[in-house]
Amino acid sequence: MNKANNFRNLCRGFSVSKYAKIFGIVPFVIVIVALIVVVALGAPTGNFTDAVGIGIDFEGGTILTVTLGEEAVNNYEINRANITNEIQKFGVVVSYSQLQQANAIEKSAISFRYKNISNNDVEINELNEKIREAVDNLYPDRVNNVGYESIGATAAQDLLSKAAIALTVSVILILIYIIIRFTLMSGFAAIIALIHDVVIMFALTVICRVQINSAYVAAMITIIAYSINNTIIIFDRCRESLKPLKGQKNIDYKGIGDTAVRSTFTRSVYTTFTTMVTVIFLAILGSDSIREFCVPIILGLLAGMYSSVCLATPLWSAMSASFDKTKEKYFKRNAISYEKDEDEEQIVITNKNTSSAAVASMDKPVQKQPPKKPVYKYKKKNTTFKKK
Repeated sequence: MNKANNFRNLCRGFSVSKYAKIFGIVPFVIVIVALIVVVALGAPTGNFTDAVGIGIDFEGGTILTVTLGEEAVNNYEINRANITNEIQKFGVVVSYSQLQQANAIEKSAISFRYKNISNNDVEINELNEKIREAVDNLYPDRVNNVGYESIGATAAQDLLSKAAIALTVSVILILIYIIIRFTLMSGFAAIIALIHDVVIMFALTVICRVQINSAYVAAMITIIAYSINNTIIIFDRCRESLKPLKGQKNIDYKGIGDTAVRSTFTRSVYTTFTTMVTVIFLAILGSDSIREFCVPIILGLLAGMYSSVCLATPLWSAMSASFDKTKEKYFKRNAISYEKDEDEEQIVITNKNTSSAAVASMDKPVQKQPPKKPVYKYKKKNTTFKKK
């Protein structure tokens, strides 16, 4: 009970704007660590694609599955090494191998991934058939225990382009919705937070050595939708606080942002935690294909909660304050001042931007003279004109 009260007290006193600079440094540290991992793994071989963990879905390649049953589980390392050596005799390099445990032990297998060394589909199939026969000969007591699935380079590029289009369209639609529903600055802040989620999710995936394939793209789109939901809720609280202050100057955007975050902090933490518990159990108990989807989701949930709470609101407050200052300077620079000449009972209108003056009588409409021409005042005391 005391711990729950302490957590609520922490939420009530939490100030995002106070630690905004520290929160902004954390993503850069994660990205730098990911770059170090990629360089450390890719520099010895010169193959940075494998260091990043790009799967054959996006690069093209073959998945070879060898079903060994109980032998795959009990002697995984020995079988993995023997099969890898046999595959690499044909000039290909195994980039990834994994144990696939099934509910029925006799269906347990080891899968191997390697890039295709040719762009010709016929040559790829011929090579894979030779590899399949060679691996099959390693286990003469097992018949038809080797299968493969190949993805050509053209299909991989097509899938990659469609994934990029899907991400781009989703981000643009989200930006349009937020600008219409909230403000322009809210839209920009939300999109920057979404870009943060994508980058940090990718960096954590590289650090944790998770394969990047079509399931990863599905996980990324899921996280974008989940993260923007938290951000919109915070922005909605900001909008409610701004309604009574409409038209005022020197609005405390930082204070409004802190209040909005405090009022939604427990909700963001609890919803993220409950969702993560379910996904963690799926990752532990599910198959390898489900695990490849769940692990990026877990990393994305952490990145999304961090950006919604710690980054989106400080960005919104800083951008809104800067926009108000820019707008105020613009109005001052282009403002029109009105001055009354009591003795002459006339109004002088001066445009500061063009430095021109126009004079009008009280009974006549105001007329503006072209710029850079002399302006004359008419006086009732005499009939002479005096040049201004």
